[in-house]
Amino acid sequence: MTKYVPDAPSSTDSQEIAEAVVRMAATYRTPFIAIIGFSEALLDGLSGILNDAQRGDVEAVRIAGWQALGQLNDILDVMHLISGEMIYEKDPLNLNPVLKDVIRDFSRARPDQTSILQTEIEENLPVVEGDELKLRQILLGLLQSGIQESSEQPLGLRAKKTDDGVLVEIRDAYQAGNNDDLAYFFSPGWVSKLENNRWRKMQWQTYLAHQLIHALGGKIWVESVAADEKRPAGTQVSLVLPIKKDEVKP
Repeated sequence: MTKYVPDAPSSTDSQEIAEAVVRMAATYRTPFIAIIGFSEALLDGLSGILNDAQRGDVEAVRIAGWQALGQLNDILDVMHLISGEMIYEKDPLNLNPVLKDVIRDFSRARPDQTSILQTEIEENLPVVEGDELKLRQILLGLLQSGIQESSEQPLGLRAKKTDDGVLVEIRDAYQAGNNDDLAYFFSPGWVSKLENNRWRKMQWQTYLAHQLIHALGGKIWVESVAADEKRPAGTQVSLVLPIKKDEVKP
């Protein structure tokens, strides 16, 4: 055969590509894990004590590695969704240590932004049903996406029990404009009609959050909110995780 003219692209092409990407997931993650691990080893004194300039450089590499790995995990999860291979766990989940870990990971990944994070976490939250790894991933992604260009802008994380379950709110100080259509907020980036470039950058996280919370039987929404006594006006993503059935009182 000296010439080949392909047929029109198949509707299954994207699914087959996604399946191929999913199969290579471990290969894609390995370099980032190595960069992060070696950076942390250097910070722990593997090759001796670092001076301030060296420590700052290695810390910058470590942070960039975590950010790149997080973005890669988001993309791989989208590929799992496209290929139909995404599986969500529904395990009993204590949210208090999960949220504590999210705050810790945020501080490690963005040490320059830690001071702007305002938290209000109710103690002894009821046990919910959820996928711990996926939930940590989307909460951390939403927090990191909520960072403003100016480090002066506050970022809020609140969690409390409600009649419907456990409500988690993430609020930033960005105020939506007339061209920002919230109806597209949870759409994947490639079909989004959002005018706002900042929201387009965070749509991996909002799309994955929507998929996860829906699969767990919870609720998720976004809204423009007014200032209250503790938090400024801005954009707030809220999600409700259902309480584990045997935790619900009749």
